[in-house]
Amino acid sequence: MQWKQTSRRWAAAVFAAVMATTGLAVVSGGPAAALAIPTFSLTPVAVPGATAPRGSFHYDLGAGQTISDAVVLTNETTQLEQFQIWSTDGYNTTVGGAFALRPLGYPMTGVGSWINTHLGHGIYGLAGQTSVTINFSLTVAANATPGDHAGGIEALDVTPVAQTAKGPAHFIVHRGIATAVFVRVAGPLHPSAAVSDIAVKTSVPPLGFGSGSANVTYQLENTGNTLLAGKAVATVTDIFGRTVKTFPAVSVQAFVPGGRFTVVEPKWTSIPFFGPATVHVRFTSPGMTPAAGDKTFWIFPWLLVLLIVLILGAVVGRVWWGRRHPKAKAGGEPGPEGAATPGTTEPAGSVAAPGASVGSGA
Repeated sequence: MQWKQTSRRWAAAVFAAVMATTGLAVVSGGPAAALAIPTFSLTPVAVPGATAPRGSFHYDLGAGQTISDAVVLTNETTQLEQFQIWSTDGYNTTVGGAFALRPLGYPMTGVGSWINTHLGHGIYGLAGQTSVTINFSLTVAANATPGDHAGGIEALDVTPVAQTAKGPAHFIVHRGIATAVFVRVAGPLHPSAAVSDIAVKTSVPPLGFGSGSANVTYQLENTGNTLLAGKAVATVTDIFGRTVKTFPAVSVQAFVPGGRFTVVEPKWTSIPFFGPATVHVRFTSPGMTPAAGDKTFWIFPWLLVLLIVLILGAVVGRVWWGRRHPKAKAGGEPGPEGAATPGTTEPAGSVAAPGASVGSGA
């Protein structure tokens, strides 16, 4: 089948992020995303004698080695559609770690630069209800490092889409889909990962009455040279080592070497009333030593703690003042011997006690 090449070029307003293991194209773009459901497919060519169709390409090659293969592009609509095809590098999104492919025009340094579709960056037309086989070659760079490398071949439908929405906002939506390409370059393999940047942001009622909450995030990094697939689990323990929270396991797929992304856990409500707590994160993947990390944080109602501190401070201050300034004894201090005690002076003209001599006058 002949391609109809045109010189028209369209910028994509919406780009497809491609999930490697399923081939599912997830399109972003808010309300416009509902219009971006692909009406075409891009799949690996069937292998003679295979028991099941391929969902992606997987190769084991040496540095400098070349292999040839093909993908099949099918236009499922009833009209002529225009497509742009290119090869690209794979990566993990910065939040959530979904496997995705770089857009057209992004500098390619890995698998995207190894693949040659022989199509260039032109726009090609494909009649409705027809398919075309696109042959390509892949040559591993001579200086490629051992281990796994990821990329893919993308197809973007750049046919103009009629806009039916009313109002000042208008979207130009182009639909994209891709097939992932994974290459393992011969050499030593070192699967490993790391957990880092665990962070906890708490929201606690000032007096401690009511329900507090916490948001937990952390980062996973593929520090080895193999593609990883596994799960990460975060738990929280209190000061006594009891587990007070276990977050749902996070599935990690197609985690590329050198990839790093942030995991945002669901909001944790009904956190403990007070005290230190520790977040523990553990990431496991087959053939790899588990990666782990932890971080301790405090939960306290600040206003209640402040009031308690002020009350304790007042009590301690009262005791200290009492010891530094003791009260005078009731009745005052005793005077010198023979001296009358203040307040007990005998009144003039008092009668002498019996038996006392009375001096005569001169």
